[in-house]
Amino acid sequence: MRMGAPGRERPAEGDAQLGRRLDRVRSRLGHVRSNHSRSASASAAVADSDPVESSSPASLARAPRPRPRPSPSPSPSWDRHLQVQTLLPSLPPQVLPRMGLTTIRDIIAELNRQAAEHQVHRLVLIKQITADPSYQREIKRIQQSHGWDVFHSAQDGWRVILEPSSDAENPRFSPAVTALMNEVHMNEASLSCIRAKIEALSTFLVPVFRLPQEVLVHIFKVGGRMPHDGPVTESSIPRPFPLVVSSVSRQWREIAVNTPDLWTNLTIKHTRPQGWVPLCLQRSCGQPIDITIDCRATSLLTAPVVDSLMAMLMPHVHRWRRFALMTSDPATVYAIGRRLADARAPELRHLQLSLSGSSGNQEVVLHDILQGGADALSSIRFDSLATPWGSSPLVNLTTIDLRWLWLRTRLQYDQFRDMLAASPRIRALILRGTYIHLHSGRTYPPLAIPTLRYLELSGDNVCRMSSLLSTPALEELTLANLDETEFREFVDSLPDGRDGGRYPALRALSLLNASMCTPTRRFMLALPTINHLTVINSATAKFLELFRKEHAEDGLMSWPGLKKLTLVDEVDYFLLYNVVTERAMLNMPLQRLVLNAPFIRDDSLVSSLEEFVEVDIIKDVDLDH
Repeated sequence: MRMGAPGRERPAEGDAQLGRRLDRVRSRLGHVRSNHSRSASASAAVADSDPVESSSPASLARAPRPRPRPSPSPSPSWDRHLQVQTLLPSLPPQVLPRMGLTTIRDIIAELNRQAAEHQVHRLVLIKQITADPSYQREIKRIQQSHGWDVFHSAQDGWRVILEPSSDAENPRFSPAVTALMNEVHMNEASLSCIRAKIEALSTFLVPVFRLPQEVLVHIFKVGGRMPHDGPVTESSIPRPFPLVVSSVSRQWREIAVNTPDLWTNLTIKHTRPQGWVPLCLQRSCGQPIDITIDCRATSLLTAPVVDSLMAMLMPHVHRWRRFALMTSDPATVYAIGRRLADARAPELRHLQLSLSGSSGNQEVVLHDILQGGADALSSIRFDSLATPWGSSPLVNLTTIDLRWLWLRTRLQYDQFRDMLAASPRIRALILRGTYIHLHSGRTYPPLAIPTLRYLELSGDNVCRMSSLLSTPALEELTLANLDETEFREFVDSLPDGRDGGRYPALRALSLLNASMCTPTRRFMLALPTINHLTVINSATAKFLELFRKEHAEDGLMSWPGLKKLTLVDEVDYFLLYNVVTERAMLNMPLQRLVLNAPFIRDDSLVSSLEEFVEVDIIKDVDLDH
């Protein structure tokens, strides 16, 4: 009887027909019962035997092999929700309780029981064969005719393998021995099939396949937001995370396809995979989407290609939540600018337009952008790009990130002041490279930013900008790409912290690629409230020396409130160990230490530090956050 189509409901059947069907299924599972008597001694002899290989016995291999009955291969669409129904497609569901098989574990247990029976019966048959006098006489004849060289002992000890020869090709066994050999071959074929089924079913007992659907949904959402690591090359294009998880199993695919949030992070780094953009737009089901177009890794994302992508994205501009463009081609930025000039993006919160690789000879000026309105816009990042500052939509911002504004895009003091005034609730300000033109010798009125919490400064104007900006509520300060002279000037410009200082609320200080002179006590006293220090490629040893107790003045250690230390640099671990232990003994212990994996040479040194402080190891540091 032919099996019905998968998923098609089958009619009820009579008991007789159902019994025949059950027998057929048992046969497919390799349930071969032995018709030969088994002695108690034979069963005891094999009770402690190791499983044998599925290949045929050596000298038995020369006996005629009947073709075993084919067994259906496991279906690749097995799913833990289908369980027994998929394994036994030819049985109606009401039969399963009669068989006592209700879960995959039950089926595996039944298959293991059948495999054990096959194993016992197989060894009993082999014992009968090797004890038969006609078998022993034939083996002895072959040995006398061709010598022992035609035999090789196998792993099981009792096996022998015949080398091909004119006489040994056709050993003359009795009909009884030949029949037993044929039964061994049938037994081994069934045993091999059972083991294959057990292995296939066991994959569904892996813990990850038994997680509840809501847990998988959460994992998928988190994975979809993780950055895509690894370079994108023409010969190696990583598949987007949603496509990966939707290709694992039918269950995962159904969860992925029916989770719109998984398809809202649309990252484009290559022209492939084909259809990725419309697929995300369809499966995101109207949810707010985050778009990243990174043209830096391939030459295929040219301005015309990006413009064609924008043609697909613009009908959905009303649900954009984030939009980021990274390119080294000004034509691509202009293509984006034309699309966004009069657009209205009511849900847009973050806008990034970055022209990288610029050295002053390529800049972009967009005279109009999002003139249709972007009321939710709160964060911008512009690299080598200018637009009308201080006017819609660049108003009421909370994060402003400006990098490498050259001759045509560089801000004047008045423009910078007006931009800050248009965003009275700004909390983060990042100024990298060249960004503002301050005339030497001219004095500028200070700019008050009472709501600012994070400030990053780099370039030639660090000292002047830090003095120009009044930030009484600043909590985090990052200084990047300073040479030794600039760092010394910055330190000299700091007022004494005992009277409140320039940054009375400062908690975290980060130094990135700073060629520093040795920090002094004056530097520490000017920033007395630091509890988290991050040093990235910036003379870690000089700071560690200053933390030693021999450098304490009047018994006061440097930064007594320091709780967290992040070091992404070469580290003298013996010096670091002394700093950690000394502060612990003086009741000023560090609570957390963050180290960079590439600079760790000896794990035992890290283990010794863990006796005094919690140690975290990081692999990568994003210097372009």
